[in-house]
Amino acid sequence: MLRPIRGQRWDYLDQLRAILMLAGIPYHAGLVYGSHAAWIVASPDHSEVFTWLLQFSHTFRMPAFFLLAGLFGMLLVRRRGSGAWWRDRLRRLGLPLATSLALVSPLLVLAGAVAQGGPENAVPGLLQAMRNPGADWTVHLWFLIYLLLYVSLLAGLWQLRGSLRLEQGLAAFQDAVERRPAWGGLALLGLGAATLVVAAAGKLLNASYLLGGIFIPAEFFANGLVFLCGALLAYRPTWLEAFTRPRWSIWAVALGAAALMAVCQEGEGDASRAATYFLMPIVGILFSHLLLSGARRWLDRSTPLSKAMVEGAMTIYLVHVVFVLWLSVAFLKIPLPPLLEILIIVTLSAVLSCGFHRLIRRSPPLMLLFNGVWPAPRWKEAAPPSQTVSGTLS
Repeated sequence: MLRPIRGQRWDYLDQLRAILMLAGIPYHAGLVYGSHAAWIVASPDHSEVFTWLLQFSHTFRMPAFFLLAGLFGMLLVRRRGSGAWWRDRLRRLGLPLATSLALVSPLLVLAGAVAQGGPENAVPGLLQAMRNPGADWTVHLWFLIYLLLYVSLLAGLWQLRGSLRLEQGLAAFQDAVERRPAWGGLALLGLGAATLVVAAAGKLLNASYLLGGIFIPAEFFANGLVFLCGALLAYRPTWLEAFTRPRWSIWAVALGAAALMAVCQEGEGDASRAATYFLMPIVGILFSHLLLSGARRWLDRSTPLSKAMVEGAMTIYLVHVVFVLWLSVAFLKIPLPPLLEILIIVTLSAVLSCGFHRLIRRSPPLMLLFNGVWPAPRWKEAAPPSQTVSGTLS
């Protein structure tokens, strides 16, 4: 059985969350060399191998993160109440977002400007981006924006009373699926169909991309469904227990569906886009089962390395793109094989990002700005894990 919720930390979930965030380093480095689309910095040399790996990992990495966020969000809402949890999330997510928009995003825009027009284009490019803000300012920060919105929606829905109570709806759905298990599979297909409808409506209304590409309604809807799935799992412990036990047949389906979605993402026709949107929540949920059950089987222990990963994951994620982009700019004029360049960029970016975290962790104000937390005194850091509750994912 799963360990008790109260007073217990689930190491494998914390580690999985950190791994999903740290995997952003090779993902963003690979985008520089991807052949499927030009990024902020685009190398003239492409790696087909990395392009396919990017497409494959993109199908499940962030959806799995959102499922974890919904899972821990529900656990903490039921324990603390929605109001206290929402205020805590505003601090834990809003402060790092604001800090990154002010300090990290300009460096990303400058890197793109230099890559496109040389050093002399740095200031003009930055000024142009400031006049027309768009996705260049939220390159990797979009997930914080989405997460803040999901958190607010969950907290608001939890406040509803009467027949609209979220608790009542979750319980009714779970009871129905337990009586007729086939309804679970039909519900999963329904999530894909609903996402496809939202995507089609966005196209008809010319609203597929909003706020300069920062907000993508269909993607927001699909990831929101996965977030809700995480909350659903946390609402009934038996469901969470079942979801985190490996089922090899579902693993096979998850791998096949993710591969199919990766292929569809490369297509440019309406059929490929429709298949991609249909598969978004389905792959997100199925592959989350694969990742959570695999992590529970092989990562359910705490080590010095895992503790360091969990502690530094947020800071490293926020700043790593700066190092990735500027190192990529430096390699634009260096004729090395793409895979070698990617390896060097990933390694140096990881080392420099870790170094940045170790630097700011010495300053409580900086930890508050980049992590949304005021670090505990050193003597409290030695407290055993059983005295804490994992809430870093919500």
